[in-house]
Amino acid sequence: MKVAITSDLHVDHHPEVSSLVLAEVLRRTDGAGADLLIIAGDLTHHEDRLEQALATMRPAARAAVFVAGNHDLWVKKDPTEPTSRDRYERIVPDRARAAGFHAVGAGSLVVDGFRIVGVTGWYDYTLRNRELDHVFAMDDYRRGSWGRLRWNDKLHIVWPGDDGDLLDDTAICAAQIRSLESQLDADPTTPTIVVTHHLPFQSLTTSKGEPPWDFLNGFMGSAHLGEAILRTPGVRLAVAGHTHFRKSAVLDGAGGPGNPVRAEVSPIGYPREYRRGQQDLPSRVADRVLLLDV
Repeated sequence: MKVAITSDLHVDHHPEVSSLVLAEVLRRTDGAGADLLIIAGDLTHHEDRLEQALATMRPAARAAVFVAGNHDLWVKKDPTEPTSRDRYERIVPDRARAAGFHAVGAGSLVVDGFRIVGVTGWYDYTLRNRELDHVFAMDDYRRGSWGRLRWNDKLHIVWPGDDGDLLDDTAICAAQIRSLESQLDADPTTPTIVVTHHLPFQSLTTSKGEPPWDFLNGFMGSAHLGEAILRTPGVRLAVAGHTHFRKSAVLDGAGGPGNPVRAEVSPIGYPREYRRGQQDLPSRVADRVLLLDV
């Protein structure tokens, strides 16, 4: 099966990016398209733009899946407005389906014998650089600020629990992990692709080994997402987003080295990031639309 992967299109910063993704997949498949397109989150928190971007990319493959990123779940802190949980459970999946995408997390999808499951994920600070625990305190992570650095989810994420009380990062993350475990346990041996937005493995993070940069790794994802993935024997591929660095890893799955799990992150990111590397947007898309056989 030929799978096209990308994430973090951030269409508010470059509205033409979704058209370029479609063109790049078709160019590299001689116009035939891929069997499966995976968009691993972070398009926009504007619902109409999200649906439009997905609809533009839909012709790139026979089947397409989308998982919401943290930016897709941003809301106003207004009790009369939908919450981030509303966006995750209802609004974004509805918009994805209207664009012809399967919403990962809202039931599994089977394509050419592969089961596709997943969740947005979240962060519980377990992917932080622990060598800097003497610099960054756990209260800094919980508060989402260190020095002049601010983690903007603290301003834009409103996630109530079943009792209506707002959940903190670790509680959101724990609920996401339970959801992923339930999906994986429902059919653990069928060949499976797992899609998350947040990172499930330390090897997918980027560390500079110093403050203030490494403070951000506390918000990249959760090692417990990775544990759920690696103990499920059917998992062959794990796709994520969130970090704006291209990353790849091969990890021992259930049963050891004879059952490897390939992990891929191939984001597009913000214009300031690729322009710093002397790239234009078409070049960035060409670099970050990953096409692979599974």
